[in-house]
Amino acid sequence: MTTALPSGDRLIVGDDDDRSEALQQTVLENFTWAFAGVVVLGFLGGFGLSRDVHRRLSAISGTAEAIIDGDLDRRVPARASDDDLDRLAATINRMLDRIAGLVQSLKQVSDDIAHDLRTPLTRLRQRLEAARSLPRAKMQEAIDGALGDLDGILDTFAALLRIAQIQAGVRRAGFRPVELVPLARTVVEAFAPSAEDAGQSLVLEASGASPAVDGDPELLTQMLVNLVENAMRHAGPTARIRVRVAPSPGRSLAVIDNGPGIPPAERERLFDRFYRLERSRSTPGSGLGLSLAAAVAKLHGADIQLLDAHPGLEVRVTFPGEIGISQ
Repeated sequence: MTTALPSGDRLIVGDDDDRSEALQQTVLENFTWAFAGVVVLGFLGGFGLSRDVHRRLSAISGTAEAIIDGDLDRRVPARASDDDLDRLAATINRMLDRIAGLVQSLKQVSDDIAHDLRTPLTRLRQRLEAARSLPRAKMQEAIDGALGDLDGILDTFAALLRIAQIQAGVRRAGFRPVELVPLARTVVEAFAPSAEDAGQSLVLEASGASPAVDGDPELLTQMLVNLVENAMRHAGPTARIRVRVAPSPGRSLAVIDNGPGIPPAERERLFDRFYRLERSRSTPGSGLGLSLAAAVAKLHGADIQLLDAHPGLEVRVTFPGEIGISQ
């Protein structure tokens, strides 16, 4: 490069073309190697990610195949990465837990029917066999007794079917805000005359605001009816039964009596289908009332407890969340 100076002289600057070309070659080579490194790393990373995803999807597929073959205890393995596949695995596992619970419930119902309906069916058969040899004058009485046994068996089947439907969650579509005080008042007013005829008293304890829950009003009414009937049947002829609605702490619905109560060791078993205390086996009933109440409570996400009322028994249902309070 030549530059004219003010003095008339010339300034000539020269450079070595070989060094410039070497620099350009070095830059080009480094860029090529960097690009190749990025491509290789991208390929290896994509291959590793693809292999990891494929392995985890294969685990999900293997779990599904094992469940199809009858292994309902298998679950999709998950890692602590909290990524999309982990969340998918957690969702699938919750679904499998629900399915396993429904299958176990169906098996339990089948076992209960096979075990606990054998006695009334056998009694019915014996009654009908005995009726064949009775004189015509007494045959009507035997037929009436057989019809009573059949009605009891049909009621048991209806209760079992209702419990199965509730546990399947098919009634959630009918959920809406339900105020507990009006619901409890309706049940108390319906059963108070029967309690009075039996020498018992049935009262409602509710003050202030009326708590509301999100639920099925028909099922909640059936639950409270079962709890009240259970108290009236087992608390004794002079029992005082209270239906209490409390807005806090937590929204709760309780049935409290001053009867003989229940030993702590047997309280949890009362929610089992067909389970009855030894002293209650001579009283009418199938042992499904508390099971149905527990199924309704679980459907509503509520906690049902059997507590000591000192004396007597308190059955308390505590609902979650907060829907609202009517003044």
